[in-house]
Amino acid sequence: MGFAEWWQGLQRRLSRTTPQLVLGHRNLYILPSSFGGLWLLSCIVLYLIGINGGSNSPVLLAFLMAGLLLISLFLTHFNLQGLKLEVLPQRLGFADQDQVYAIKTISKTWRPSIKWRWLQPGAPEQQLQHIRPGHQRLELRWHTHQRGLHLPGRLLIHTTAPLGLFRCWCYWEPPEPIWVAPARQRGPVQLFASDNNKAAQLNSATNKRSGSELFEELRPWRPEEGLQRVDWKARARGRGWVAKRFSDIGSSELWIGPAQQLPFEIALEHLCDRLCQETAAGNAVGLRLPNNTQLPPANGHQHLEHCLRALAQLPLPRCP
Repeated sequence: MGFAEWWQGLQRRLSRTTPQLVLGHRNLYILPSSFGGLWLLSCIVLYLIGINGGSNSPVLLAFLMAGLLLISLFLTHFNLQGLKLEVLPQRLGFADQDQVYAIKTISKTWRPSIKWRWLQPGAPEQQLQHIRPGHQRLELRWHTHQRGLHLPGRLLIHTTAPLGLFRCWCYWEPPEPIWVAPARQRGPVQLFASDNNKAAQLNSATNKRSGSELFEELRPWRPEEGLQRVDWKARARGRGWVAKRFSDIGSSELWIGPAQQLPFEIALEHLCDRLCQETAAGNAVGLRLPNNTQLPPANGHQHLEHCLRALAQLPLPRCP
């Protein structure tokens, strides 16, 4: 077994997998930093020079540096000791983008210069955070190239504050997974016809205003709407200033699915982008997937997240 495998095994044994973690003596580890090692070496050299040369000044300076080193040991440990971490509900993300992993910190004191870094391969660079007293929400960047349900892996929490002479650290594996939808890519999708949509278009053919809008009702006219919506016939009959209200009949019965002529993952990326576009436009959209999953047309953020989660949990294609 090589050094890399031994080191990873040691990290697994030292890490904690709990939704809540209080940093303390059982899970914090501290050693001198590289700067602290040079500082300690300088103390030894000064002490030897003072002893051999019969001078008290280098010896006094060596004792002062050693005392500062000892004080830094406790100050660095106290910077993490007592910090409470909690995993928050995670938002759905998209593949090939930096995800946001939410963590809540609870602290009684100000804690400067705490660094956070995911230990998985290809993880973003470490983040530097100053923890203020009370409750604070931290959003840690995390990255993945594949859709599905993922755990972010092992998180390294460490600090060298306030003097940089010691490095105190802790390993934590948050157990809350995060859903990752396919990456968004503009492209063609498969459209499905709806019998209800056809019937609505036939029954409302005489009421259509611009080919895609359906007359709903009359309501009082407001000057900022312009004159194009004024019902001039009602105005001529003495009914006052009223405006026509229309609604889009096509948006209520839009069904989409992955394009069959494209590779499956690329078709899902196109489908994901189309779902986001239709929801942003306020249109109701339904989803039909190859595994016989059907989500009726609806709109809103909750429906979009339900559809994206259905795309994320589709079986991944097997490698040949």
